Amino acid sequence: MTQYSLNDEKKSKLIVISLWLVYASAYFARTCYSASIASIVSDGMFQKGEIGLVGTAFFVCYGAGQIVNGIVGDKVNPFALVLCGSFGSGICCLTMGLTRSLVSMAVIWGFNGLFQSMLWSPLLRIFSEIINEKLRKKAVLNIALSLPVGTVAAYLLSGVLIKYYGWKSMFFAASAVVMIIFLIALSTVLISKRSIIKICVNKSDLKISNKSDGRHGFLKLAVSSGLLIILVPSFLHGMMRDGIANWVPTMITEIYRKSPSFSSTITVVLPIFNAFGAYAVTPIYRKFKEDEMKTSVVCAAFSLIPMSLLLMMKNLPIYISVVLLAIITASMYALNYLIISRVSVRFSKSGHTSSVTGILNSFAYIGCAVSSYGFGAVSEKFGWNTVVLIWIASSFLLLIFSFIADKKWKKFMLETTV
Repeated sequence: MTQYSLNDEKKSKLIVISLWLVYASAYFARTCYSASIASIVSDGMFQKGEIGLVGTAFFVCYGAGQIVNGIVGDKVNPFALVLCGSFGSGICCLTMGLTRSLVSMAVIWGFNGLFQSMLWSPLLRIFSEIINEKLRKKAVLNIALSLPVGTVAAYLLSGVLIKYYGWKSMFFAASAVVMIIFLIALSTVLISKRSIIKICVNKSDLKISNKSDGRHGFLKLAVSSGLLIILVPSFLHGMMRDGIANWVPTMITEIYRKSPSFSSTITVVLPIFNAFGAYAVTPIYRKFKEDEMKTSVVCAAFSLIPMSLLLMMKNLPIYISVVLLAIITASMYALNYLIISRVSVRFSKSGHTSSVTGILNSFAYIGCAVSSYGFGAVSEKFGWNTVVLIWIASSFLLLIFSFIADKKWKKFMLETTV
């Protein structure tokens, strides 16, 4: 009998847990940079605009890598890509802690972006196509929790490490965490090696046979499903999701005159809220009959309320401002679950899960690249209120494009059941 998914539920659970840890450690690694920005700027090494270029290098390389690795992830063993990306990211974190040159930092962090772009698309393919069918929906939902968990761990640790050992210690800690998790994932994959290879080979054969009828041309699918329109909400939510998180510690430091270590520690509330973003939106998602675009309209509309209140940030107590920022980023992570995870999984029947994930995530991280440099540069020239106005305008556009995409998306949904 041809095997198209992993029948062994225990092995599937081990794979889900180990890959969950891989992605959590990846977010720990990338967050160690944003948690260090306020300290780097405070040390007087670089200006905000300059240090923002390092983050931009990561996001540009990550975004470009997402397209390539998304397509590759549908054609090769996805486990090999995930393991390669995890190992490479660990090496980049180690070398990042050994340099003081802005150019070197930008190059190294750009390579980290390339390695981390090998993770998400093949990982989502594994969750939607390869693991035991009973675990798939929960795995796709629960992987969203790995992002805020990795981020929380990084911010909590940064408060101690940066204060006593300096910002470079964060990168050494990240390297150690990533490498340990890599070894755990490698061991798990080796345990299930024979079953995994058999499934990946059978999946490849199935895709080759499906291509013969020509009904699922990717470009045609992208147009008919509304995917081309959804690229805009993907870009906009990505710009705000990581862009806000990257600059919040610096925003708190400058507006409230707090130390960088204090700002990094207090903003740990953001990823804690983010952890519940995907779970909080699930009842709304179900109420709208699992319509990703209609639910995205609601999330974008909701985010406009705390954003508008933030225009009075200078007159608000610090803890109120942090809670408002947390609600905003939680909304963005809810959108991330809907647009990047759920939309992509809809394409599993046509064998394009990894490709669609890569393209959507690529546009999201192009948005991140824009915000990594742009928010810092805008705040220097025009102040943080102008940055908040950009957030408001972006959320409104996200709402409009999600609404426009919904007509085609509804039709496409009738043809897919995940």
